[in-house]
Amino acid sequence: MKTTIILGAGPFGRACANLLNDKHLHLLAFADNNPSLHGTFIRHIPVISVEHAVRQTPDIFLIGVMGSDRTQELKEQVHTLGFRGTFMTVEELYQTYDIRSATLYRIAERLHRQQVDGAVAELGVYKGDTAWKLNLLFPDRKLYLFDTFSGFDKRDVEKEKNEQFSRAEAGDFADTSEFAVRKRLLFPHQAIFRKGFFPETAEGLEEETYALVSLDADLYAPILAGLEYFYPRLNHGGMILLHDYNNQRFSGAKHAVEDYEKKYGVLALVPLCDLHGTAVIVHP
Repeated sequence: MKTTIILGAGPFGRACANLLNDKHLHLLAFADNNPSLHGTFIRHIPVISVEHAVRQTPDIFLIGVMGSDRTQELKEQVHTLGFRGTFMTVEELYQTYDIRSATLYRIAERLHRQQVDGAVAELGVYKGDTAWKLNLLFPDRKLYLFDTFSGFDKRDVEKEKNEQFSRAEAGDFADTSEFAVRKRLLFPHQAIFRKGFFPETAEGLEEETYALVSLDADLYAPILAGLEYFYPRLNHGGMILLHDYNNQRFSGAKHAVEDYEKKYGVLALVPLCDLHGTAVIVHP
């Protein structure tokens, strides 16, 4: 068995720890440049300084951050401290394996096999990375796409700041457009764009029902509103693919689920081990 230390004790580093095969890799520690984390523990695994980590001489350093520049900086830091072993990077793994999309494909197979009726929808479209897959997997169904297409709304961001759920700012993720997303769709005639502030953009769709919803709004308020609108309208066997449920960057997602459950009852929710903390909610 080889030993490894994860460089980076943030959300991606923690997510990497959940994905390690402990039959082949023994996790010794997390290493981080933030001194306030040194001496703390994540799932009984200590967080230590990078200098201390190099002295542990692990077989592998797994760099648990995203972004090629940051990844390279950490590589160089550890190399300068004398490490000559093997590197693995979450950036490379993320570009190779996509657990969330793989789950989406299996969900689609299930819904088709069980003949679950209803439209398909996404709340939080951004650049259409998931929307085009939904359109491809359900070419004969209406695809509702809900987004401001101008980034986070200040009303939702105010809740984030008041509750300290995230560091979101109004206008984040604004580098997209309805036109750009439509160009990515293989069956654009099925797409119905609902541009604006949710849940206002769901007005007039009170009688619509759904088979599958991608809920990727990041923030507490739209996620809670999305659950309140979509879940009761899921047909039996329908599902919600919820992004960021176990993502520390957007902790409001989990709080939204918890508050929904307090009000309406426990959901049939299955967490996934992808890097963004996705979960699947199934309507029985």
